[in-house]
Amino acid sequence: MLSISLQTHPCYAFHQRMINCVKGEEFASRMCFAEMDDWYECKSRRKHRAFHNFINSEMDKLKIYSLPTYDKSTDTFKDGPLPKDVDSYFNKGAAQQNYYSQ
Repeated sequence: MLSISLQTHPCYAFHQRMINCVKGEEFASRMCFAEMDDWYECKSRRKHRAFHNFINSEMDKLKIYSLPTYDKSTDTFKDGPLPKDVDSYFNKGAAQQNYYSQ
């Protein structure tokens, strides 16, 4: 199974495991459920997208504008990039800003 760039598709290993399980089991739909689920997840990224959407919604709820990034060369965390509209939040008066950590 090749991808468009003529390299091995990232889901090829999951596909091979699923095919080998299906060929070796009488009740493949029951016995190979985990392999089929892994292959389907690799192809669709459904769980990955759901988790990514959850993280983004939690960041929006908590008004988290930036996550720190890890710098391997100094073994420390650096401030991440801030979005364009971050000044609109920090220019508000103290009474208008919501603090969720209290």
